[in-house]
Amino acid sequence: MKLKDLRLALSATPKKADIRYYLNGLNITKTHVTGSNGYLLCHINTYKNDIPDDNIIIPVETVKAILKKVGGKMCDNFEVGILLINKQYQLQCMDQIEVFKPINHIYPEFKKIIEPIKVNNHDENLNKIQHQFDWSYVSIANDAICKYFGDTTPKRLYSFYKAGYFMPSLDNDIIYVIMPMRN
Repeated sequence: MKLKDLRLALSATPKKADIRYYLNGLNITKTHVTGSNGYLLCHINTYKNDIPDDNIIIPVETVKAILKKVGGKMCDNFEVGILLINKQYQLQCMDQIEVFKPINHIYPEFKKIIEPIKVNNHDENLNKIQHQFDWSYVSIANDAICKYFGDTTPKRLYSFYKAGYFMPSLDNDIIYVIMPMRN
């Protein structure tokens, strides 16, 4: 995974500590990085994360600390590793290391949202907004994706029966979901 993957997933996490403490972290598996606050979901396929366990929830504060140590956008394509050395988990990028204790919980599986999006007819649902959204969340998602790709062009908002979503490339590598407002 790259530093920019962590930065993008971090944009979907709670801004303040959430009572659902497992959402105060990024879920890293061998194939993806996921962040969510319950209203936003950022799911990034990374294909080959070399991690010591099948699944690790890294605290948001650890990710913020490594981003601060490593620096700005020039380092976004640098690889990030997770190591287990002497029973200590380490988030490592370049020569910077942040020791952390994983959040001990099961992160929610978002297959009920992600899988239907992957098979959705995207062109048919372009700009067919089927729900009311908190537009501040739409803005957060769009801004984060624009920063990820290094441009300012607004991204297409798609919709389907469960949620709205951004999918900047049709290879399903990045899916950023916005849940509808509750009535």
